[in-house]
Amino acid sequence: MKLALSLLLVTLALCCSDANAKTCPALQNEARAFLLDIKPLFHSILKTFPAPEPAYHSTMAVKYCVDRMSFSNRHKIYDVVEAIVDKCNE
Repeated sequence: MKLALSLLLVTLALCCSDANAKTCPALQNEARAFLLDIKPLFHSILKTFPAPEPAYHSTMAVKYCVDRMSFSNRHKIYDVVEAIVDKCNE
């Protein structure tokens, strides 16, 4: 649950800052994939971003922990993230 809270806080920080209130569609897609998609699909989305290989491995390790939560709980978290994104994109 702490990981999901971290994602929520990062989403809030990125969407609701004074500098840019619009969220990047890639961030929205990655957040959805992180919470709801299966690991192979999320990995393919993650690989579209240039990052060092250890970053991919550590993100996938966190994804493994998130996937241990029930799908319904992950979907509830995503609904909150989506509501925040919608509010920030108004």
